[in-house]
Amino acid sequence: MKESLKRIFAAVALDVGLGVREGTKLRMVGAMPHRELMHAIARGAYERGASLVDIQYDDQQLARIRADESRDEYLDEATLLLERESDVLVAERWSYLRLVGDEEPDAMEGADQARLTRIQRARGKAVVALRSARMASRIAWCVMPAATDAWARKSLGPGADSEELWDILATILRLDRPDPAAELRAHVESIQARSSALDSLGLRELHFEGPGTDLRVSLANESRWLGGADKTPDGEVFMPNIPTEETFSTPDFRGTEGRAVMTRPVRIHGSLVEGGHLRFDGGRVVEASADRGAEALRTFLDTDEGSRRLGEVALVDSANPIGKSGIVFDSPLIDENAACHIALGCGYDPGFEGAQAWSDAEKTTRGFNVSLVHEDLMIGSPQMDVTGLDFSGRRIPLIRGGSFV
Repeated sequence: MKESLKRIFAAVALDVGLGVREGTKLRMVGAMPHRELMHAIARGAYERGASLVDIQYDDQQLARIRADESRDEYLDEATLLLERESDVLVAERWSYLRLVGDEEPDAMEGADQARLTRIQRARGKAVVALRSARMASRIAWCVMPAATDAWARKSLGPGADSEELWDILATILRLDRPDPAAELRAHVESIQARSSALDSLGLRELHFEGPGTDLRVSLANESRWLGGADKTPDGEVFMPNIPTEETFSTPDFRGTEGRAVMTRPVRIHGSLVEGGHLRFDGGRVVEASADRGAEALRTFLDTDEGSRRLGEVALVDSANPIGKSGIVFDSPLIDENAACHIALGCGYDPGFEGAQAWSDAEKTTRGFNVSLVHEDLMIGSPQMDVTGLDFSGRRIPLIRGGSFV
């Protein structure tokens, strides 16, 4: 990674992604190839007055070894250390930055999906405090992509390397602009304006229509449209995802009906799922298949009760820089911003007015989905039409041919 780009990336992550300031405690998570970049971010954080920076490295090979070799009776274990760490990160209001870009994208291919689900379920229960704090915006958090050679070869072709992928990511992240931070903030304002416009329509339902897709998603009176940036109770402004092109809401899971076809592949527990088909009835996935990775998809659906229900619905203009690139990045963070998508699993509290004050039981009663997981599935395309229905029954065209009206 070029030194100049490294400094720009660090500044955007710290100033726009997280709003790091005097006294901030920062936890970073990434793969070993991101080590030098994370050191540059740590240096920038301390320059801005951060009190402590901690780095945690993913080890996909170790995760695969456990999935293959652990005794069956230990698969449902997650240490108290993990649970306590999650609690402390929330209690001390640590900011959280995750860099995504696999060191070995195919490390989990072929692993036993049932065993992986048990491991992920146990971990999800242990870190519930941290996950809940992020979903409710009680801490500042941000996820950004960071290139690796293996990821470049996977998404761009056998001869590609990380430098080539960085050139593409720089454009998508707006790091190649004269003032990247200003560009991103202006972009956030445009997304928030679109979200406000959608809120003003008083929508009760979205109707997605495209090749193989005929899906109706219910919105509650409490559903709110969000996008771009959020704010913690302490007033810290942060961007959960960079890049971001979506405006999204937390639906009433009870009203999801119809069929949806996945238009981009997604990795579930490390296994690639392509050509997925889902049928919803009464708010739940009742049928699921895929051209590739069907077992991973079906096993994911059995994680818990909420993994078969929707926690998010997002509208994306397919003419944005990611969509126009024509590249399938093999990264949910980027690919979800190329097309309209839905997410199975837990909802975002700020997208459902009042949810931050409710217990899980009350959330479920009101139609807000609760789950240990959250998985985005892309269903949009240049052939996608989306129509909104308001509470008077009026039909409002929102997207035609993949683009906002």
